[in-house]
Amino acid sequence: FAEPGEEFSGIGMKSPVLLEGNELVIEAGDELIAMYPHRDADKSKITLSTQDVLIVVCGAPGIPLETLKKAQQVAEEYIGTFCGGKKQV
Repeated sequence: FAEPGEEFSGIGMKSPVLLEGNELVIEAGDELIAMYPHRDADKSKITLSTQDVLIVVCGAPGIPLETLKKAQQVAEEYIGTFCGGKKQV
């Protein structure tokens, strides 16, 4: 969960919001990368200078596991086809 008063800047947000502490968030190290399940952090957006990408596949109520697996597979295929990326585990 977020820390009370923690700042979050989502992609496209004009200014950061202060979190209350009851929001479910995803972190990479000490960095917030997303508010689950709907808002990615501005720091995590992909730009023309991006060289490494972490694909995070999260479930939500009503979304079947097979749908999530297919979404991951499609993302990996598109990154390989259109960006020249290679999968690392």
